[in-house]
Amino acid sequence: MTERERNERAWLENEVRLAQGLTDADRIRILRDLLRTVDAIRRSKSKEQIQREDEVRWQLEDGPARERYAKLVDRLA
Repeated sequence: MTERERNERAWLENEVRLAQGLTDADRIRILRDLLRTVDAIRRSKSKEQIQREDEVRWQLEDGPARERYAKLVDRLA
């Protein structure tokens, strides 16, 4: 493990410790903030950018690329 990976792991472990103290209200507030951020990002993009991202997402999640990937995994397993 590299020094960077150790530092990232230590940071993540600390974040998990801090998250244990969150209340449900804190978690809801954080999730709502994330939703507002997502909405702001989507509003800042053009219709073409959003369509392209949706196409890429479909290719990766539901489209033929996923099927080819699943076949590759089966062959290698």
